[in-house]
Amino acid sequence: MRGVESRSCERGNWLWEIGERLVIDSHIHLDADQYPDPSGAIKRALEAGVTGIIVPGTGGESNLRVRELASRFPNVVYAACGYHPERLELTDADLAAALAMIRTERDSLCAVGEVGLPWYGDRAREAAVTSRARVVLSRIARAAVDADLAVIVHAPHDTASSALDILKQAGVTRAVFHWHKSDDATTLAILDAGYFISITPEVAYRDRDQRLARMVPLDRMLLETDGPWPYAGPFKGRATEPAMIVETAAVIAQILNVSREQVAAATTANAQALFRIL
Repeated sequence: MRGVESRSCERGNWLWEIGERLVIDSHIHLDADQYPDPSGAIKRALEAGVTGIIVPGTGGESNLRVRELASRFPNVVYAACGYHPERLELTDADLAAALAMIRTERDSLCAVGEVGLPWYGDRAREAAVTSRARVVLSRIARAAVDADLAVIVHAPHDTASSALDILKQAGVTRAVFHWHKSDDATTLAILDAGYFISITPEVAYRDRDQRLARMVPLDRMLLETDGPWPYAGPFKGRATEPAMIVETAAVIAQILNVSREQVAAATTANAQALFRIL
């Protein structure tokens, strides 16, 4: 990566000194309580070389907050409308509101997400929960197709293959399996379907993620922080912010024995194509 060149850039009605913009954080929850004022994290991201930040909603008020963030920080923050499968407290009314937003506000969205299938917690495997989750994902996937929006998929471990089947049946052509954790056969099937897979900062210290980075071709790879989730290794004790994605790109470059510029250019182009952002 070349040395960062400091210069001024005006975006919207705010002016910051930024560096050479190279990478995109494809998944971070800047609407979470851990970011009471995300402007500082966004400023540090721009200074570090981040060109865009995708903020997925998780349902309910979250979808409204992420849309407001995108409006507040245009051309840097991009909003997605979601219905998080692990948020079991979400109601049918919340689902109806999300579907309505996808339909009526699609021009202010870059994707549908975070959506998918539940995995974590005791209730995730209850028959009623899994059955409803499949129905919800199918409905939202069809809404994404109708709105011509990408899908951000939460489908950890064994749920990935089921989510993949649902997306394909719905006719989804643009999707990313975020923080992917599944078997090789499912990973290859996701790639064969033309979908993307994202890599998190865990790649800096976890064998599983390093192996995934070697499996996923650069033209199918995205980078994400999934903040506010905290990380270990070289990131231990640090608040998770979009700027961290620059370091993630450097680690992947080392693993693949390619230049940092190659990783940055490829993953940025992939995010731009997936989300149709500049």
